[in-house]
Amino acid sequence: DIDFPYDHHALKGIYANREVKLKRIPKDMMHMIPTSILHTLEGMPELDWQRLLKLQSSDGSFLYSPSSTAFALMQTGDKKCFDYIDRIVNKFNGGVPNVYPVDLFEHLWAVDRLERLGISRYFQREIDQIMDYVNRYWTEEGISWARNSTVKDVDDTAMAFRLLRLHGYNVSPSVLKNFEKDGEFFCFVGQSTQAVTGMYNLNRASQISFPGEEILQCARSFSYDFLREKEDRGTLHEKWIIAKDLPGEVQYSLNFPWYASLPRVEARTYLDQYGGSNDIWIGKTLYRMPLVNNNTYLELARQDFNRCQVIHQLEWHGLQKWFIENGLDDFGVE
Repeated sequence: DIDFPYDHHALKGIYANREVKLKRIPKDMMHMIPTSILHTLEGMPELDWQRLLKLQSSDGSFLYSPSSTAFALMQTGDKKCFDYIDRIVNKFNGGVPNVYPVDLFEHLWAVDRLERLGISRYFQREIDQIMDYVNRYWTEEGISWARNSTVKDVDDTAMAFRLLRLHGYNVSPSVLKNFEKDGEFFCFVGQSTQAVTGMYNLNRASQISFPGEEILQCARSFSYDFLREKEDRGTLHEKWIIAKDLPGEVQYSLNFPWYASLPRVEARTYLDQYGGSNDIWIGKTLYRMPLVNNNTYLELARQDFNRCQVIHQLEWHGLQKWFIENGLDDFGVE
């Protein structure tokens, strides 16, 4: 037997957070409708598995969490749980990721990184395919990190809304009403803390608005105030990612919203903010997402930016030469 210190002060803090979560999502409710608690069943006591199995995801998992699904398998012996675990263990050569699949999240964040680094034009065919894929799984209730998820979140929904609208898809901002209550926006129903990145991406989405879209105006006001307050307190750090310069990313978006931001200036700024493969995501484990954060994107973006600068300088020198050779200063042209 392992002598595990269940009464350790660090674990007591986790127990306290669990109780806060259960007050927001009562135990009877978590057995009736899909909630984010399905992702962390291994930390929940006194579960009614007969009822919970009815909330199983279509791939056999519990909200795409290998650990939660493994716990369910241990408690129930359910074949669909086993098939999910067996499938991903084989896929990942004996191990499992923190969460699987993350197809919508991974696709969206990859497009976002490529566009902000100023190199998306080299991947236009792939980006078109990605946006078609995301649009295929878009719903009026929003989306999550994985296709067909029954639990939606504002982070993925806001990112998808912004990119789909910018790429010409017809998406309604009313989807954000699913994440608003009494004038306040949230990432997950029943959440115990507000994530910075969720409000950051909500703010970015709210900038892509047409006149009269009141829900986007409300989202912009709420997210802006939330992020500015975090900035004033020096707490622009995130529970989901260890990024190189998340405060700088947030501040740029607030100071230079989409309609006032120049793409090449944003690319130059983001070159200093993007951490490449050093950015680490936080879940039940620390993990990396190579399709979203990698040094190849960063090196390509640096070389592309420098190449564009050389072209601009040559064009400027050519314009100066043309100006002098044609004696335009004699005509009062400056």
